[in-house]
Amino acid sequence: MKRTKKITILIDPGHGGQDPGSIGHRGLKEKEITLKIAIQLKKLLDKDKLFNAVLTRNNDSYLSLKKRKNFLKYQNVNLLLSIHVDSSQKSYVSGISIWIVSNNRMHREINNFIKNKKEKIYFYKNIEDIFKNNKNDIYLKKTILDLQFNNFQAMEIKLSSCIFQEFKKIIKVNKIKPNYASLGILSSINTPSILIETGFITNFEEEKKLKTIAYQKKIANTIYASLKNYFQNKSTSVF
Repeated sequence: MKRTKKITILIDPGHGGQDPGSIGHRGLKEKEITLKIAIQLKKLLDKDKLFNAVLTRNNDSYLSLKKRKNFLKYQNVNLLLSIHVDSSQKSYVSGISIWIVSNNRMHREINNFIKNKKEKIYFYKNIEDIFKNNKNDIYLKKTILDLQFNNFQAMEIKLSSCIFQEFKKIIKVNKIKPNYASLGILSSINTPSILIETGFITNFEEEKKLKTIAYQKKIANTIYASLKNYFQNKSTSVF
């Protein structure tokens, strides 16, 4: 089955403005690295006919969590990709990790949405149509959103596996499965979401590499290759 539209990837460079994020031993700031990787990734995705890329920020500006999540409320986004750099009190710790939302957090978000009838969130057309035709059936709504979350989670796990496989080529990978957390940026009920920690800024060697344009491009290329590998054989029906 051929695609009829592009896959929209919302790229969220972590931190920004007065929020520097983690800071390395040589003064490198997380907000700088996440933005540079995100811009490089957007360039790669925009050159590919399969994708449409959107940035939550394209400069050193501060965006609240609410403003970041607003991109998902009103736009047809197929995947949120949040880019971060990790830190540790132990300077020898290194490698990448991937995070997806925990079951408890997502079920809480679904319940809050059902209770708050005034909140408007964009859903895919098939779900929107069901909601419009069954406005007062909260049990049906919850069942549909729970099923959608299960589908999103399966997608996030499979995509995480693709990302890990690609990153193994350039960096230490401690795990081959994603971690689960109650992170606000990952808790939108209408969009599958992944957060990538692209290395430890508190590790001397990784900080040195993260500072270079060549390594930033290498990370962006690795993420792009992962997305390409995962999505190129998918039909629009997965959305």
